[in-house]
Amino acid sequence: MKIIVQFSGGKDSQACLIYACNQFGANNVTALFCDTGWEHELTYEHIHYVTECLGCKLVVIRNEHVDGMEGLCKRMKWFPDTMHRMCTMQLKIYPSIDYILSQDEDVLIIQGIRAGESAARSKLSCSADYFGAYKDPTNKKSLYHKTKVLDWCASHTATVERPFFGETGQYVIDYILNNGQKPNPLYRRGCSRVGCYPCIYAKLSELRILAKDDKYVQRVIQLENDVKRLREDVEKTPSSFFAKGKIPARYCKTYGNGIATFQEIVDYVSLKNVPTLFDDEENGESCMSMYHGLCE
Repeated sequence: MKIIVQFSGGKDSQACLIYACNQFGANNVTALFCDTGWEHELTYEHIHYVTECLGCKLVVIRNEHVDGMEGLCKRMKWFPDTMHRMCTMQLKIYPSIDYILSQDEDVLIIQGIRAGESAARSKLSCSADYFGAYKDPTNKKSLYHKTKVLDWCASHTATVERPFFGETGQYVIDYILNNGQKPNPLYRRGCSRVGCYPCIYAKLSELRILAKDDKYVQRVIQLENDVKRLREDVEKTPSSFFAKGKIPARYCKTYGNGIATFQEIVDYVSLKNVPTLFDDEENGESCMSMYHGLCE
């Protein structure tokens, strides 16, 4: 059986990778990293730091049909949002499924999902069938490579384990430290989650941190401008990385109607006395990869 840890560089997946190496031996463990091309450079460094310390194999996968997050947004001429979260599907879930289907043996997939992260995640379980949705006769949704998956499942199994499902975030951090490693340095900067930088669900408190790094500010602004030019060929509608209502409407002067450009968001979070009303309290929204453990 092939042991795969879905490794994002976040604390939960790092703890899972350490756990897997302790349980099965580092030589028998593969860390699977989905590269969106949109992570912070510190996350890329951390991915290599952790796997080199443990001595396990690192496999980096990408969706070769799109050029990462930037290429996907340009191709779609739009940005991911709560209704169309194509970033995780296209850049993480699809290449992960392709990788699993390329294996000619049973696989054990270890995920860093914890029940305490959200109400939705609390409804999951400590273990599952990775392709359970494909085998559910009541599931009428269109599924990626359904025929290929069912053919693969006829002779292989893909079992999911979530070893830290019932633990707290502090327990996970302590586990990492007690095993002689350090968590992703982005946590020390104040980020609550790591992965895409920024994620479409980034909190304003996290965007305050990003706003101090012009390299990443300009990357988002440039992508907004590129998508805007592409959209003008179709229709003249606003093109913004974050959804309407991210900041108070009075600060949204370019488009109005509560739609902010990224520069306007940066200007807002850089104010000395930012109103707390819009400081992104937990609202139940999370990346749809919660079922695949790909972002944390």
